[in-house]
Amino acid sequence: MRMARAILGRPLYWTAAYWLDGLLIDTGPRCTARELVQALAETPVRQIVLTHAHEDHIGGLSLVRERYPDAPVYAPRLSLPFIKEPALLAMQRYRQWVWGKPQPVAGVRSLDEVDDRVKTPAFTLRAIETPGHSRDHVSYFEPNDRWLFCGDAFIGGRDTAWSTEPDLFATISSLRTLASLRPERLFPGSGRVRRTPLPDLQGKIGDLTQLANEVLKLEAGGYKVAEMVEMLFAGEPRIHLWTMGHFSAANLIEACRSFNALTAPLDGSQSSPALRPGRPDNLTDSSTKRSSDPDDIRR
Repeated sequence: MRMARAILGRPLYWTAAYWLDGLLIDTGPRCTARELVQALAETPVRQIVLTHAHEDHIGGLSLVRERYPDAPVYAPRLSLPFIKEPALLAMQRYRQWVWGKPQPVAGVRSLDEVDDRVKTPAFTLRAIETPGHSRDHVSYFEPNDRWLFCGDAFIGGRDTAWSTEPDLFATISSLRTLASLRPERLFPGSGRVRRTPLPDLQGKIGDLTQLANEVLKLEAGGYKVAEMVEMLFAGEPRIHLWTMGHFSAANLIEACRSFNALTAPLDGSQSSPALRPGRPDNLTDSSTKRSSDPDDIRR
């Protein structure tokens, strides 16, 4: 079930909840909670699980819980404080407007209580830790059909801007974990289901590692972050403006620098360092025209 706030009939940003055999995975934002409950009116919800505690995934929980009071709710242990007290999310005004402010929900249980396994009459989903997008993120894997409900651990399109929260090293590690499961269906937080997901997962890993390598070369050539923004992205994208700087290409470059600090050779050696002035010859052509999937521009 895909949800979004719309302006003049045009959705601003898609997020999704999935229903499987009485299990609801994520609840979307508060601004669409009533529509979600209406969509589920004739559908039994016996359990609810969450991938992580961002407002576009937990915002609908209070109303769904009101509609299904007997359905237990499970979430990652690190998510519980934010679900109980959403003010801890410290949401900027644009986030409050686009998604709405989640209401506090008590009584949510940690996945630890069920040994990271969520069972329905026909399926057993294993919770897999997939941090990076957020520290508390988990994905849910059904091994027999090889279905993978990955929340925001995988976000389609080429990244052009990040907030300061994601960790690139953890993101790439989690993507490699997801790829190692060899899923046959990928159900991401945007609702755009991938039916042959391995190329998408591997492509995302390659794109992020390539970007980190480009940043490494530019930094070795003496370029500053602001210069890298111009060279790699042709300036800050529009999301930088309407999020009031919360998302920026500069944040993404800083994430690459942190990644490189962990993975670059200890002696500082690297091949083909970038040279001033002008565009370095060793940057790939794709690095100068990075684009993003409009359905997957997300926190």
